[in-house]
Amino acid sequence: MRRKIIAGNWKMNLSLNEAKSIAKGLVGASNVSPHEVMVFPSAIHLGVVSEIANGSKLIVGAQNAYQAELTAMTGEISPVQLAEMGIRTVLVGHSERRQFLGETSEFDNAKLSFFLNKGLRVIYCVGETWSEREKGNTFSVLSDQIKKGLKDIPSDQFKNLVIAYEPVWAIGTGKVATPKEAEEAHAYIRKEISSLFVGGEDIANKIQILYGGSVKPDNIASLLSQPNIDGGLVGGASQKLDSFLGLLK
Repeated sequence: MRRKIIAGNWKMNLSLNEAKSIAKGLVGASNVSPHEVMVFPSAIHLGVVSEIANGSKLIVGAQNAYQAELTAMTGEISPVQLAEMGIRTVLVGHSERRQFLGETSEFDNAKLSFFLNKGLRVIYCVGETWSEREKGNTFSVLSDQIKKGLKDIPSDQFKNLVIAYEPVWAIGTGKVATPKEAEEAHAYIRKEISSLFVGGEDIANKIQILYGGSVKPDNIASLLSQPNIDGGLVGGASQKLDSFLGLLK
């Protein structure tokens, strides 16, 4: 049975004191939760939050990294540097990086390949815009992002891969895909992953697929009740301790 994941993506939010406070409050909760609990702080807070989480079940991940060892790449972070802080989980392909920073699925494929080869755990984000959904292109967009992003990734590396379906139109807008809409997209993603390999059904059945997009304590239960939704990648509701704890109930 696939374990549920509740992951908080703090994006470019929270002061250092706020990040520390939430992390301290999550340590105990993560130790008793049946779910995997993750936080993705701003890069500048990674070291402090990782120290707070040390020895607990709270997983601290990076919102971004570059696909190289230590090298001349101004403004980027190497997985080698992340490992020094005990960080082995990375987000790839978040819609904000695609939309505003020009990341493509092909570029994300290079990241995925490098990180997975290094034994990191990766959450790969996919999702359509509102205009793409209105035109009936949701499934074709997801297929393109899956096939290009996961191109040539060996089947044995999928054990360290998580997919996050984040409809762009639902991120920070208050709009939420209905459980039925989200389930349809998750089921389609699982089918696409199955098609990547001969006998890929087993891989597809084991991979965790998260939903992201205005997830809150009052709607998470209905989303997680769907058979193909394995957790949430949460933005705003993860940035206050009480609402984060509400997601774990």
